[in-house]
Amino acid sequence: METKLVSIKEAAKLFNFPLGKLYRLVEEKQVPFIELENLSGTKSNKINTRTFEEWLDRLATENKAI
Repeated sequence: METKLVSIKEAAKLFNFPLGKLYRLVEEKQVPFIELENLSGTKSNKINTRTFEEWLDRLATENKAI
């Protein structure tokens, strides 16, 4: 998969991950994400697809539940 920054909604769709759970994990800072602020001061959270995939792989390897 090509590495890119995507919204939480896009990441949930790409990885077939429950949207509400992903929002909660980002809010609790339990999943890797990037907070971006635009020129008007609005902040948005983005998921790096490569690091998110590595995070999921690591959890699967360790047999951890999310």
